[in-house]
Amino acid sequence: MARSPEADDRQLKRSLGLRHVFVLSTGAMLSSGLFLLPGLAVEKAGPSAVLAYAVAGLLAVPAMLSVAELSTAMPRAGGAYYFLERAFGPAVGTVAGMATWTSLVLKDAFALIGMSAYLNIAFDVPARPLAVALIAAFTVINILGSKASASLQLGLVGFVLIILGWFLIAGLPNIGGGEGDLEPFFEDGAGGFFAVIGLVFVSYGGLTKVASAAEEIEDPSRNIPLGLSLSLLVSTIAYTLGSLIAVAVVPATELHTDLAPIHTAAEQVLPAAGAVLIVIAALAAFSSATNAGILAAARYPLAMSRDHLVAERFQRLTRFNTPVWGVLLTGIGMALVVLIFDVGAIAKLASAFVLLTLGMVNSAVIVLRSARISSYAPGFKAPLFPYLQLFGIAVDVFLIIELGALALVLTGAAIVIGIVWYLIYGRTRATHAGAIYHVFERWGRLVDRGIDREISQAMQSHGLRPDDEYPGLIARAAVISVPDDVDMYEAARRAAEVLGRRIEIDADAVTSRFLEFGSLWIEPSDDHPTATPLAFFDIDDDHLIIVRAEGGIRIPAEWGGRDEQVNALFFLAGCTESPGRALRLAGELAAYLHADDAAAAVGAAGFEAEVKEALLPDLSIGQYPLLAELSTGSLIDRRINELTIDPGFHLEAIRRDGRVLRADGDLVLLADDQVTLIGPLDGLPELDDLSTVLAD
Repeated sequence: MARSPEADDRQLKRSLGLRHVFVLSTGAMLSSGLFLLPGLAVEKAGPSAVLAYAVAGLLAVPAMLSVAELSTAMPRAGGAYYFLERAFGPAVGTVAGMATWTSLVLKDAFALIGMSAYLNIAFDVPARPLAVALIAAFTVINILGSKASASLQLGLVGFVLIILGWFLIAGLPNIGGGEGDLEPFFEDGAGGFFAVIGLVFVSYGGLTKVASAAEEIEDPSRNIPLGLSLSLLVSTIAYTLGSLIAVAVVPATELHTDLAPIHTAAEQVLPAAGAVLIVIAALAAFSSATNAGILAAARYPLAMSRDHLVAERFQRLTRFNTPVWGVLLTGIGMALVVLIFDVGAIAKLASAFVLLTLGMVNSAVIVLRSARISSYAPGFKAPLFPYLQLFGIAVDVFLIIELGALALVLTGAAIVIGIVWYLIYGRTRATHAGAIYHVFERWGRLVDRGIDREISQAMQSHGLRPDDEYPGLIARAAVISVPDDVDMYEAARRAAEVLGRRIEIDADAVTSRFLEFGSLWIEPSDDHPTATPLAFFDIDDDHLIIVRAEGGIRIPAEWGGRDEQVNALFFLAGCTESPGRALRLAGELAAYLHADDAAAAVGAAGFEAEVKEALLPDLSIGQYPLLAELSTGSLIDRRINELTIDPGFHLEAIRRDGRVLRADGDLVLLADDQVTLIGPLDGLPELDDLSTVLAD
């Protein structure tokens, strides 16, 4: 899909690493679920509430894995909304966006009620007005920037984990010897136990918060699944052991009405100073949850605005690169919930919406994989597909039912509101359908080929990994210039002939593969538009063929275009086993081509090396023939691993008999080879000096 300059200006900065992923998720989970909810849970199910926490954590695994897969395939702001809108289309996307935003607001309002209870222990102040003031403070922090917000999370979550670790170590030896009672374990039977599993599921709602900020996470293919796994493991252990200690040392009659159960338990197992630190840790946990909640929830209006499902103002970024209107709306929503609702209703409703969201996320994985969209290439894939996802969906539906009539009625009402909003506002503004129509190809007129390009474009935001070798891809590329009267089919035929010789596949088969995948995006420009068709082959390396035509080449619908005129085509052949790498390379290429000066340099270049240098603004590329009668003849019959290459230079490729070979160590240089050397800007040697850079 073509990207406009305005859209590019709205991209969020990638600044969050693995530690940020862990603390955003853990900070979102380790708050009210531990410091407030155990008393309410034990009141409903007795001591079995302890086991309910562990089972809920286990049942959250399918959704966690699905969130990780979707986040690495489409690392964009909006998280669950973005996934569901691309999978099911704008109608379901509208419902999902509103429902997930509401669940985040409710969950963090629940955290603020817990903060009020702990503030009443430490200070004699009106809790609710103070909570609203804290919401305002965190709203300002999130307007000032997500990295500052996430950095604050590091300190808050680190402190919470240290104090909580002390509490667990001191409390575990008291199990069996405190004033609490673990018998009868299933006090309210199986029904009460399963109902409480649904109730405590709100504790694991932080899983979706990381997905909401995926557009700002560095190397999401690694950091998202690893960070989420660590966070879920740590949180499940903390919930289970923390609630076990509370049940074991606090009398049941006191625990049932206690809104600060961990503090009460800490008074039994820690010195006075330790109990005070628990209060401070709880306040830090509630603060981190509120902070993470605003950070994540504000990205939902941003993503929905990008798809024209809510007002355009929600995609406006401040000079701090944050979605100010989404942050403000989230802060106002949290304040209203704190002021209006009671703790029990908020807990049930928040859990119901979390379960609804996670169930839909599991279904999105099933749809996107079944659609077989070529550009859906997640860096992490959830195992046991589709059985794991189906199990997760069934569990989520069962637990929502177990939460009771209130949860069913309110989630149903939210779904109706979302559908009505879409019919009134979004239906005439939505720009594409979902991937689900690809599953049912018999509905051919409804299939939206643009969704393929949309997902391809989302992959651009992955950024390169250290081993992606973008300079090498450019260095090995072939450059073809065609006459102005050549159409797309002739340009593709010529590119396929060159590529076919390289990968030893028939040219017609190469062309058919590009047509089959139909995956490309177009870089618009008033003077130098370009397009990047992408296809995957069973090959060992990625290859790039550049076709230039100063007069322009029209991209017809059969090739995934809309009759756009482009001055250059970049045919990228990726490896079937590493589709994510090819998409990241294509994204990096598109980033250079989006700048008019780079695209202009490609069009104006007279030689192949000049074309390549335009795509490598910080490097130079030189191509040198090895001829016996020249000074380069001294390199003939030498193995590459026998050469000493000067620092700052890299021997990337060897062109031999129409083929391009990687410069592997065991390769012997032959007469008439052409070597491709990458070096510092304006620092390449002259032909006669090549042997000084590649010394034997």
